Order: sequence, then C-alpha cells, then structure tokens
Amino acid sequence: MKLNHIILPILLLFCWMTNVSAQENEAIVDLKTYLEAQNIAAEGTDYGLYYTFTEKGTGRKPKVGDYLALNFKGKLLDGKVFQESDPTDPFVFQVGYRQVIKGWDLGIRAFPLGSKGTIYIPSNLAYGKRGAGQDVPPNSALQFEVEVLKILSEQEYDAYMEALERKEQAAYEAGIEAQFRTDKKLIQEYTLSNKLRTKRTASGLSYLITKEGKGAKAKAGDELAVTYEGILLDGKPFDATKAKETYKFLLGKRKVIKGWDEGLTHFSEGSEGILLIPSKLAYGPRAIYEENVAIPANSVLIFKIKVEKIKRGEEG
Repeated sequence: MKLNHIILPILLLFCWMTNVSAQENEAIVDLKTYLEAQNIAAEGTDYGLYYTFTEKGTGRKPKVGDYLALNFKGKLLDGKVFQESDPTDPFVFQVGYRQVIKGWDLGIRAFPLGSKGTIYIPSNLAYGKRGAGQDVPPNSALQFEVEVLKILSEQEYDAYMEALERKEQAAYEAGIEAQFRTDKKLIQEYTLSNKLRTKRTASGLSYLITKEGKGAKAKAGDELAVTYEGILLDGKPFDATKAKETYKFLLGKRKVIKGWDEGLTHFSEGSEGILLIPSKLAYGPRAIYEENVAIPANSVLIFKIKVEKIKRGEEG
C-alpha cells in the first residue's frame, strides 16, 4: 500500500504532462507545422512549447520563486504585436506563481540569465479558446521575444520595486508641475480675454467675488449650501445644480475638490463669484466620465458659484 501511495501521484503528474485533449494536440501540431514551414529550427519541450536563442546567456536558468526582470514583445504568428514592455521600464514577475500565461511561465525557465530569444507558445498554454480582448483571437498560438535582464532574490525584488515607486512618483510629480505651469498660463489667458479682474492665491487658484455676501467668510468645518455651474475653458458646461436645489457639504473636510475647499474660504453667506481652478486642485490627470459629467484629464475648471447658506461648525 505504501508503494502505491508513492507511485500514484507520480503517475498523475506524468499524465498531466503528456496527455492532452484533441484540441490541445491540434494546437501543438499547428505550431510545429508553422515552425517547419518558416524554416525555424526551434527546440521543443514536453509541453508543446518551442524556443530559439539569438543570444544564449551564460548565467543560471530561472527557477520557481525567482523574480525576473526582462524585456519582451508579444506577437501573433502573423507578426502583429499585441503587447510589449517599455525598454526603460522592464517587466518583472515571479516565476511559477501564475502571474503570466502558462506557456511563458514554463518557457522562460529554459533561458539562462543574459539570454535573448523567442518562445513559441501553443494556444492551450496561452489564452486558449477565449482569446484576449480584441488583440488576441481565440485559439491563437503566440510568440514572445524575450531578453532576460536580471534574476532577483526576494530582497533584491523589494529594493527594485521601492526604487521603481520612487522613480514613478518623481515622474508623476514632475508631470503635475509641468501641467500646473500650463494651467496658470491658460487661466491667465482666459481672464484677460474675458476681462476678469481675478485674484490669484499661492496655490495657483484664481477667484473673483462678483457680489459680496454678509457676515464672516466660510471656514473649515462649516456646512455650506451652494448653487453652481461648472464649465471648461472652451465654455462647455460639465455640471450644475438643478433649479431650486443646493449642494451641501462640509468645507475643508475633503468632501469636494481642493479648489473648492480653498476657494470658498473667500466667500461669505450670499457671496457670488467665480473660481478658476488649475487641474492639480481639481481632478489632475484623471478623466471623469460619469452620468452627465464629462471632464477630460488635466482640465482647468471654472465654477460660477453662490454660497446660499453657511451653517457654522465647531471649527468656525
């Protein structure tokens, strides 16, 4: 009995590796036929994968648990590219943890560190009969051009990802600041062309009080009831309160965009005016498309607004 318990799992593993359905066999044969027709001398595997080297590395081969950094280009057999990595930002994944398609996970283990080459993957080890969106049709065999750049330990992977996050954050912030300079210029041009005598704050927000209200100006913690109309720089409206309705919120509590939280501190009850808000104080690079609201990414927002009521909060 003990011997049988040992042999059975091995037999099941062997069957999983060698017995495939008729559809899978067909996929494997199609790929082999393609390679022969193209005179591609590829090495085969028990899984029906094939691969070639344009440059074979001298490092060790990847194993399960390794983190790989590599460049890749995924193509259909007709040469159409459906996905590729950015050469300046290598793709990183952990081998053997189903983070990529099965054929790639298995095939990459034949590539020593420093290798360049192509993995040919039958459809049953790729996206199968489902395909992948509009780019990969059902039952498509794939080819991946790969370059294995690094094999990382868990500690090296953590350090790599932390450095990558710092780099991405710096790039994001640089993009925001570049857009901010553009937004300030656009706001200035808008105010000049519309003859608006606005005031600009240190944050880049511009505002104009067209009708003074009564009492103290709004402060963080106050509940405001406002009516408003929001438009883009080209004059296209994107949102507004409905007739006889107000929008209520707590000021300074991140219930609204930053431009409102700051700008409405210049308004008292009954005040009417205009807020011209740079994108970094609005929705930034995020586009907003929901219900009847359509705001493109990096949009300067203009609000014609009236503070109908202020209910003083504890902080007020």
